[in-house]
Amino acid sequence: MSETISQESNWITPEELAARLSISPGTVANWRGQGKGPAFKRFGGIVRYREDIVNAWIEAQPNK
Repeated sequence: MSETISQESNWITPEELAARLSISPGTVANWRGQGKGPAFKRFGGIVRYREDIVNAWIEAQPNK
């Protein structure tokens, strides 16, 4: 079964990720271009992040 974006899915936008991390959407876009940050998927030209992957990525970051 293929993954689709729907109201019931647990995908978030780059803007939602930026808000969650208190950073700019531009920083999130830069991370994507540099291969940094949480894994993402493109659905056509639309970028989305799975919420569970984002949460795991946040937890894996070192505390400074």
